[in-house]
Amino acid sequence: MTKDEFALAKRVILSGLLLAGLLSIEACQLSAPTTQETITATLNTDERSGEETVPASAELSVEAEPVLSVRQPLPLASVSEKHFVIPVARSGDFAPDELDEYVLSIIKESRQWDYVSELQIHGHTDSEGSELSNMLLAIRRANRVAERFEELGVEAGLLLIEAHGETQAIADNTTLDGRIANRRIEIVLIGNAGEATDEQDQYQAVVAELRSQGEKP
Repeated sequence: MTKDEFALAKRVILSGLLLAGLLSIEACQLSAPTTQETITATLNTDERSGEETVPASAELSVEAEPVLSVRQPLPLASVSEKHFVIPVARSGDFAPDELDEYVLSIIKESRQWDYVSELQIHGHTDSEGSELSNMLLAIRRANRVAERFEELGVEAGLLLIEAHGETQAIADNTTLDGRIANRRIEIVLIGNAGEATDEQDQYQAVVAELRSQGEKP
């Protein structure tokens, strides 16, 4: 075999081997699942039983039902409004147990209403300090109460925070007792109390009047 014939035979053999390799790779790609498919199948199949389970990409989450949430008003229902006052402790902050007592009481009554459209939280302070510092303090106190309502299950969409600082005093700021009275959070419950609640309020008012007169209901 001449030198030229040997070189030609060598090229033919190499070409054949390259073609066989390409065909083999293509066959593997067609028959074998991709890496991502293999991972997904593995995650979604119980290795012991071979049964398919919940896809690994699915997010399982359980959200707690809020204890108080926005409810649609009844047609032509009258609007009810009730005010509550949460006092601020002499220290200028809220005692946790006392705050919870007030908040839980308001939530309990709110749940008896036909619907609640808004729960307003108004922050107030005395006149000590500058107007700006008192406004910021009123915002901080109102936010603290709003956070507690949320932590106890009230839907955030119901809450409206307003800060008034020292502008709406209800007592004389020149006395200690007056300043303590002015440090407060006012809660305004807006919605529809319903007939049952209205009747209950009327009954309690009659009972209170009879007791004041020294008679038994």
